[in-house]
Amino acid sequence: MRFLLTSVALVVACTAQAQAPAPDVAWPRQAKGADGTVITVYQPQLERWAENNLSGRAAVSVARPGEKEPHYGVIELSARSEIDKSSDLVTLSSVRITKSSFPGVSPEDAEKFLATLRASVTKQSWPVSAQALQANLAIAQARSQKGLPVKNDPPQILFRTAPSMLVVVDGEPALREMKDAPGLQRIINTTALIFFEKSSSTYSLRALGRWWQAPALGGEWKSGPLMLASLDKPREALDKQYDPLEGKDADGKPLFEPGVTPQIILATKPTELLQSKGEPKLSPIPRTDLLYVANSRNDIFLVLGAQTYYVLISGRWFTAKALAGPWSFVPGKSLPADFAKIPADHPMADVLASVPGTTQAREAAIANQIPQTATVQRDVQPSPVAYDGGEPQWKPVDGTPLSYAPNTAAPVIRVDPKSYYMVQNGVWFAASAPPGPFAVATAVPAVIYSIPPSSPVHYVTYVRVYSSTPSTVFVGYTSGYYGTVMSTDGVVVYGTGYVYPPYVGPYYWYPPPYYTYGYGAGFATGFFIGFAFGGGWHSPCCYGGGGVHISHHTNINVNNSYNRWGGKSTSISGPGGRDVKATQVGQTTLAKGSGSNNVYAGRDGNVYRRDDSGNWQQHGGKGEGWSDLDKPQQRPSAETRPSREAPSTRETPQSLDRQHQSRDLGAQRAQQARQPSAGFHGGGGARGGGGRGGGGRR
Repeated sequence: MRFLLTSVALVVACTAQAQAPAPDVAWPRQAKGADGTVITVYQPQLERWAENNLSGRAAVSVARPGEKEPHYGVIELSARSEIDKSSDLVTLSSVRITKSSFPGVSPEDAEKFLATLRASVTKQSWPVSAQALQANLAIAQARSQKGLPVKNDPPQILFRTAPSMLVVVDGEPALREMKDAPGLQRIINTTALIFFEKSSSTYSLRALGRWWQAPALGGEWKSGPLMLASLDKPREALDKQYDPLEGKDADGKPLFEPGVTPQIILATKPTELLQSKGEPKLSPIPRTDLLYVANSRNDIFLVLGAQTYYVLISGRWFTAKALAGPWSFVPGKSLPADFAKIPADHPMADVLASVPGTTQAREAAIANQIPQTATVQRDVQPSPVAYDGGEPQWKPVDGTPLSYAPNTAAPVIRVDPKSYYMVQNGVWFAASAPPGPFAVATAVPAVIYSIPPSSPVHYVTYVRVYSSTPSTVFVGYTSGYYGTVMSTDGVVVYGTGYVYPPYVGPYYWYPPPYYTYGYGAGFATGFFIGFAFGGGWHSPCCYGGGGVHISHHTNINVNNSYNRWGGKSTSISGPGGRDVKATQVGQTTLAKGSGSNNVYAGRDGNVYRRDDSGNWQQHGGKGEGWSDLDKPQQRPSAETRPSREAPSTRETPQSLDRQHQSRDLGAQRAQQARQPSAGFHGGGGARGGGGRGGGGRR
């Protein structure tokens, strides 16, 4: 459905005094007009800071009594600055609002808003953090992601009209003896629980709360007994080291009706399963020449004129003349134009995130570049590194002087014989020998960021070390850490498309960090935007190996990997008396303010905002509300239009990404300066791991 954001602006008091700097540096600030109009001023973005004079711009929201939604605008301001570096305090005084822009409102209302602002805001002195201002000035030094040359070879695409379940094995099945269960073997290179009984030459699969059996993996699987004494004991011994294949949707509801016996499809190569509930029922999409399969959970379309089917899988488009295939890849820019015309409130509007040039595609691109950050204590200890067989088996990283160890769950990279680096849960660690000991890294060699997408350890290039102090390290990761990357086609896709070889040893299986196909990866929109995984049996991770744990139906832009360091909850009071929810993870403190400082003033006079999961929108022209930043907007009136409207000043995802990173970094440093015992308080992001799962022999 259409990506919507509620207007959230929990604010702090604006009557701060310079003599109490600790509670007075938080943003946003609030002012109130005589008629009850509430004005929220978000953290300014600097253009110039010389001597004691500062100039810049700030986003503002104006909420008038009786109106449901606020109006957003940009003000240009200047102020004098009094600087106390030892207290990390800059007091802004003599604030002047020189220009304003309120897209979408009448000139009369824009003038009223400006008058209210000048009457209320300019009378105040604003204590702010020097660290925050300095970080804001350094935004040009921040990095942004670029499009990757991903592979788009179509997987095996199957279409079924009867209830079916896909079970994926990572390559040719690898049978290993079960400990304490003579005559019983297990296929270890799969998340599913599949046994082989030598005596009967029968394969048994655990799914939907019962056993399924077949004489061959590629044969017909028939429903067996709920309980099977010879298999239940070894199953219980494995505990949670397998996917139970529960067959539930994202809401936890069964995918199959009671009494329905689905067909089990076992695949040993990249495969995606498309299904409809009975024969396909095609329904038209208004104002387009498209039909969609209404009785399917998949994104399947028919273009009427060409009588050609299109399907969206892992952010990639494939086309065929028949649902049975054969399917071929279609670059997004070659899609029929009607795909971009799908109404934003249509049930199939989620696919707009994968249509180049649409509002949703640009929002997805921005969200994919926004990092999840945290400040980590330098004494945090990673999980011990263990190599199957005892010693690392180094493999070269093509195109680089690096090598990696495939026979361990963690991504251990050798830079040279005395330099080894590893990522766990979004944190870099370094050691002088393969087994460690590993300690939190304060810097990472640049050569690591040259690892190409063809390498299984490419995903570590999305984890960064931004800065450090004698006791902490400021780190972060973007969604590429979990497999979502920006393609050269101009859209975000899930997976690089490369089929990475797994490690299958005598006892352990270490799969790649993610699979491009086979797990129903698709965009989920709503308050959050990002890839999620469909189908109750879909689980691109393995239990028991300390891998990139992404649970069923997880939107990878929502949860926070740094929370995996522990779970002790606590509460602290943030700047301005703002309540802050914190999580103590090991020796690392994270927190997230209940206030919202996620609105930005563009150099082009437009307003942008970002939610906790990294989604961005631009406030548009009259009647448009929030939309994507590249859609043509109604120009503000000449009286209130900012002076900077040249094309070179237009904001881009990269420029907004840099501004967010600088604001986040500055806020963290300011918080540390005021509450050194509390550590840093990070925000939302993706959930998961920093390694590869693995199945061991039991």
